[in-house]
Amino acid sequence: MALAAGLLDLGFSLFHAAFRRLFGWPERLAPSGSLNTAITQTLNAMLIFVFLAYGTTLIWLAGQGNVHPVLPLVGAAFWGLRLALQFIWFDLKPWPSKLIAVVFAVTAVVHLLAIKI
Repeated sequence: MALAAGLLDLGFSLFHAAFRRLFGWPERLAPSGSLNTAITQTLNAMLIFVFLAYGTTLIWLAGQGNVHPVLPLVGAAFWGLRLALQFIWFDLKPWPSKLIAVVFAVTAVVHLLAIKI
């Protein structure tokens, strides 16, 4: 299950790498100001790095059969928090918002299932 969790995290790195094209960045961020545009794009780049590092680490350790339970627990907490924030800050009426909420929930559960105690 740690392999699946790692692959999901790598998938999210690809999804975030597509944000520039999907959301028309930086042009559509421009009305928020140059500082907010820079911060948003920087945070997205750092999140891509985190997903790549975390997903690669999970996959590598899963291949060795050496995944410490804390690693997938932290991933489950991350995705659980991201799911909660979806309900707080995003409009859940559009179907893509509902779909991504389900994906976050599934990703959190996969991370939980990867915990070997």
